[in-house]
Amino acid sequence: MSDDDSLPPSFPPTGSDAANTLATIAPVARQSVVDAVADRLRGDILAGRLRPGTRLPSERELSLALGVNRLTLRASLARLEALGLITTRHGAGTVVASWRERAGLEMLGTLVRGLKLADPTWHDLVRSALEIRRILAAEAVALAAERHTAEDLAAMAACAEVLREHVDDPVAFARDDLAFMRAVCKAAHNVGLELFLNTFARWPDEHPQLVAMLYDDCASTADFSPAILAIIEQRNGELARQLARQALEQQDEAWSRRHPPPAPVVPEAEILRSKKGKKR
Repeated sequence: MSDDDSLPPSFPPTGSDAANTLATIAPVARQSVVDAVADRLRGDILAGRLRPGTRLPSERELSLALGVNRLTLRASLARLEALGLITTRHGAGTVVASWRERAGLEMLGTLVRGLKLADPTWHDLVRSALEIRRILAAEAVALAAERHTAEDLAAMAACAEVLREHVDDPVAFARDDLAFMRAVCKAAHNVGLELFLNTFARWPDEHPQLVAMLYDDCASTADFSPAILAIIEQRNGELARQLARQALEQQDEAWSRRHPPPAPVVPEAEILRSKKGKKR
């Protein structure tokens, strides 16, 4: 990438061949350059290569290092600031923020998307997302058990029926699963739970690849909804909370076994010290 986002050195053909070639080439989306820069810096921040309190180089230095123009850089930095990853202060420049203290829950999916599966931080964030989902679901199920009406039961049952139709399409299935969870939150008659759910309800559209990975066993998840519905029908809130949490924990543990975190990387210096110790 250069300041002008220029084409590669090989120049296109001339004449009619050039016209035909140009007709098949769509304009380069400059937004993708902004995405690439934002993703690069976001990954460095989340991985700890850029620590909280670190002052970023000047716009000129940073744009040269990244190979982009200043307008692209500013747009990328604006995204990072909206995520709570950096702060810009007059006289202090741009400083890496503590994203754990500034970023909101709605940014969790974006933070996960900015990392790779091989990054331990990716697994930490996903584990956090799964734990939050368990908290939300367990409390929603408990309140729904205590407060549901006949209409609520019918709505939840209708959503549970639809789940079987998309077991081969993880993203579509995720939408149906979230619709079922929304029906549960409505049965709980708690607006806060519905707003909390909105954080995850946007994931199928905003993070489809992440959702496809999280919903990699749709058939088992489809079996889970009728069981939840049966728990709610018993009208025992405390029992519903316990059973829902246990079932979700088992489900999440099975997912974690299918996607184990990477083994920790041992620094080369530590390996050498270990070898020297054994020789002695």
